[in-house]
Amino acid sequence: MKNIITSIMLAFSVYGFSQTEKETDSIVETMTALDEIVISKKKVLYTQKSDRLVFNVENSIVSEGGTALDVLSRAPGVVVSQDGDLSIRGQQGVAVMINGKLTQLSQKELANYLKATTSSNIKQIEVITNPSSKYDAAGKAGIINIILKKPNASGLKGTAFTSYGRGRKNRTNSGFNLNYNKDKWGFFGNYSYTFRGEEEKKEFNQIQYTDQTRQEIASKNHQTSITDEPLTSNNFKIGTQYEVSPKTNLEFYVDAKIGRYENMADGTNIVINTANQPIFDAVTYNDSKEKWNDYTYAFSGTHKFNEEGKNMAFDFEYETSKFRSNQFQSADNTANSTVVNDRRGYIPSQLKVFTGKVDFVNPFKEKQSLEYGLKASIKNNDNPSVYEYYENNQWLIDFNSTNHFEYNEQIYATYVNYKYQLEKLNIQAGLRTEYTAINIDQKTLNEEHKDDYLKWFPSLSLKYEFTNSHSAYASYSKRINRPSQFDLNPFRFYDDSFNYSQGNPNLIPEITHAMEIGYAWKSNFMASVYFNSTKDVFTEVYNYNPDTNTTVTTQINVDKSYNYGINITNTTEFYKWWSVNTLFNVFENKFIGNVLNSNTIDPIMTLNLSIQNSFTITETWKAEGNAQYQSKSNLGVYQRDGFFDFSIGISKQVLAKKGNIKLNFTDVFNTNNFYIKSVVAQTGIDKKYDLDNRIATIAFTYRI
Repeated sequence: MKNIITSIMLAFSVYGFSQTEKETDSIVETMTALDEIVISKKKVLYTQKSDRLVFNVENSIVSEGGTALDVLSRAPGVVVSQDGDLSIRGQQGVAVMINGKLTQLSQKELANYLKATTSSNIKQIEVITNPSSKYDAAGKAGIINIILKKPNASGLKGTAFTSYGRGRKNRTNSGFNLNYNKDKWGFFGNYSYTFRGEEEKKEFNQIQYTDQTRQEIASKNHQTSITDEPLTSNNFKIGTQYEVSPKTNLEFYVDAKIGRYENMADGTNIVINTANQPIFDAVTYNDSKEKWNDYTYAFSGTHKFNEEGKNMAFDFEYETSKFRSNQFQSADNTANSTVVNDRRGYIPSQLKVFTGKVDFVNPFKEKQSLEYGLKASIKNNDNPSVYEYYENNQWLIDFNSTNHFEYNEQIYATYVNYKYQLEKLNIQAGLRTEYTAINIDQKTLNEEHKDDYLKWFPSLSLKYEFTNSHSAYASYSKRINRPSQFDLNPFRFYDDSFNYSQGNPNLIPEITHAMEIGYAWKSNFMASVYFNSTKDVFTEVYNYNPDTNTTVTTQINVDKSYNYGINITNTTEFYKWWSVNTLFNVFENKFIGNVLNSNTIDPIMTLNLSIQNSFTITETWKAEGNAQYQSKSNLGVYQRDGFFDFSIGISKQVLAKKGNIKLNFTDVFNTNNFYIKSVVAQTGIDKKYDLDNRIATIAFTYRI
């Protein structure tokens, strides 16, 4: 490993080339831009900054025609699980923002939203590993900010797009973005229709031992399924901007997301005893139908004061979301007389969120400024779920699963951020405080739980420029990852007749301290070392019940975890027509604490390498060849096998360069799959997900 790292760094040094940083006239803007390193003068895929990596999606050919979740899965340093859970640099607990606003959706709802958001509407994705105190403290691994396109030229401007893709199923999306500006008024809107067909093949193997020494096998369980997962969505946004005066601007918009998703799975489930004889053999069928509609109403504005550089911005937002899931699960056992009752569930959920924030920027003296502000977030989620099972020719309520759960959360925050620019040293220090009040009403059990706490979150970043070619930086921040309402709900949520998840009302928030130190050379090479320490870390655990042949998944708090590694980014222009962006990351996760009577989880050193090749064939022809590899890693009690993704694409400008045709082929070798295994206590689990990632897509975009 040492020789590999040395060779790569030497190659970067030989082929690197210099580039100057951006320059601005405003003191405040200069202080914001000083930490920026532009990787290339061209339309590059990445812009590397000291606290974030910017993935310019609109410049990526292979990202065209996909969804936001597809794009995130190819963003360097980001890994997407089979359930849509995100991790950065091997660490879970990621906060997601859309246009700088924190989302309030659950993991499942967020995954559906990202699957329903076309990549054609995305301008950039920012991976912020160490945010300042100006940002919400949520997300122990950092923040992913998805920036959507928004034309702002005068007159009528916009784009229209359509695409067709084929993997195991068909995929299409079409839509438009329009913007009209005249005098003091501006109007904007967009619409997209997405259909995503998907088929996944899953295999689930489980070994139950007689005791925790795991010397003798008690039984083996083997499950398979093939899913059909069609998703349809209609997303639109319409709004207006008004210039009240040269110093004051206002904006209002309505954003709507309407969709439906179905997961139909045909499978098998067989249990074999110590004599290698089947004691349970079932054919299974599961059907889950989901529908949602989400509406967001936002009012925001900015005002510049008389003093140069002093300004104020406010943002108020109200979101209401309705989600409904109808589930049906059946199993027909042919091995013996054991009967598995059919199950069905009706799971509605209504979310209401109000957020409001005000931010100020106040320059004072020379090369100094102060940012400060406050934010309030009020959330209510009402989740009355009903489960039934079929017995004696009638449907009966399952009281172990039926539940009315109401979650209320209030978060109030204030922050201050100080910036000071010396001749070569730039300092940014901040402090954020967040007060959280939670009220859980378990109406089915007539139980109420309240909790409130006040936390302080300091942040500090330093950058020193030795010369125009050499600079170093260091940063620190404290962050929090709160359990969601679904993590806390103690009632059951069935995936199928034999697997269900269950919340843990005793979960407490994770607290993370994150540190990073880095070095930049000639503005096109950056290397950093990072270390994160998390207390009361979440980890998923499971428990198998051989009497009912069911596996229960839940989350617990483990004492501590450590995430540390080395990150290197570089761009090299071998020729005028060929440039390569390389991102190299080596990390390790170490967990300390009791997990199902096991005091340690073996750490694994993991290598993540992403190489993005850009080719300029002619003035109108361009191509990409992108590869990403990650070696074996650990996710709590689970160990994930390594995976590889190779994608290619080509584009051609047409219609006087107003149109663009793109053809791409993702996961060419069908090697980007999700294989995990775990052995704790007296149970071993092996899960294999053959994902529907190999997709051929043709897309057309036209600029109006």
